[in-house]
Amino acid sequence: MEVNQKLNVEAKEFFDTLASSVAYDVSQAQGKTVEPGQIYSGLCYKKKMKNKLGQESGVEVVIKQFVSPSCYEAEFHSSQGTTAILYRIEDSQDGNIVVHYTEGFEGKHGSGSTNYKVVSWLYARSAKKRISRMLSSMEGFIKEHRRG
Repeated sequence: MEVNQKLNVEAKEFFDTLASSVAYDVSQAQGKTVEPGQIYSGLCYKKKMKNKLGQESGVEVVIKQFVSPSCYEAEFHSSQGTTAILYRIEDSQDGNIVVHYTEGFEGKHGSGSTNYKVVSWLYARSAKKRISRMLSSMEGFIKEHRRG
């Protein structure tokens, strides 16, 4: 699934907000404070997540790319398979940015991947709306907390 959305913020503002969110997630998982400046490509950590059925399980998170202010990519490895997310941030010609968000899943077994593809197709519209709302919320948060 891919969502491309124009946001009325600067690339650095968006990436800094994303970095703060990732640092918070790592802090929660590790039980100690982690600052955005301590996040890097290749960082791995384990955390607990609830699945769609509400059951808690362990997930290994691998940050594949963390390049300010243009790219954040991570993989979430669970017993079911791997979910990959990617944020690519580009400056647009009008001083705004375009965020290219991509998300995918590869099941541990072929049937898991096939099931995900079918379910993704059925829920693609609502998933894209959810991502679009999340990106718009991030834009609103950034605008509210700007200095000056």
